[in-house]
Amino acid sequence: MTVEEITSEVFQVPAGNVQDSCSLSDLSTWDSMSHMVFITRLEQIYEFQMTGDEIAELKTVLDAKNVLEKYGKI
Repeated sequence: MTVEEITSEVFQVPAGNVQDSCSLSDLSTWDSMSHMVFITRLEQIYEFQMTGDEIAELKTVLDAKNVLEKYGKI
């Protein structure tokens, strides 16, 4: 499952609308609860765990990809 697919699933937006630049201000369904669901899905699918700082700093789809790259997951 790709980051775009996870984003689409969690935030209930069409996958075709998901861009690297998508942020919480772009997705009306991105709130504190859905943010944690997004983190949890990323951690489940890619089998790793983010630090508290990484979670707090994750504000865009690209940020999620950068964290995954840091851990060698993509």
